[in-house]
Amino acid sequence: MNDEIKQKYTDIGGLLDDAINSTRSIVLEGEEENAELVAVKATLESINESFKNEIDKLESSSEWDKFCIAYFGETNAGKSTIIESLRIIYNEESRWLEKNNQDKEYKTILSKHSEEYVNLLGALEDVNVFLQNSIQNSNSKIALIKDRIKKNLGIILCFFILGLIVGIIFF
Repeated sequence: MNDEIKQKYTDIGGLLDDAINSTRSIVLEGEEENAELVAVKATLESINESFKNEIDKLESSSEWDKFCIAYFGETNAGKSTIIESLRIIYNEESRWLEKNNQDKEYKTILSKHSEEYVNLLGALEDVNVFLQNSIQNSNSKIALIKDRIKKNLGIILCFFILGLIVGIIFF
């Protein structure tokens, strides 16, 4: 236990002992007053005994190498923000290691996402080229079909007219 804290406990214990010793020298005349004084002495001795027991418990179970503070409160009240701020302000080593590890992890994730993005862009470019080629092939086929229709349209038109003439002549 920290010497400064031990001294404070000893000082308080000494004050309680002094208060009990002071009550021993008091002499009162009335029975009622003496009964009240006895009750006060008993209460002080009980408090002193409880205090000494608590000090013994603290000495045997406390660790004073580190200063600990507990925060409690409602959700979103800012407890974690205060704790993280204190960790940063006091350059807590584990906080900086954690931050550096997070930075490395984020860089790795960002690099992976960037690579996936580049791969996706490449795949989209391939799809675009394929679609452009398909459109050009379709346009070429359409143009070829149009040319054939134009060439064959004259022949079809001639047969149609010939059929009309034959139909008019024979009917």
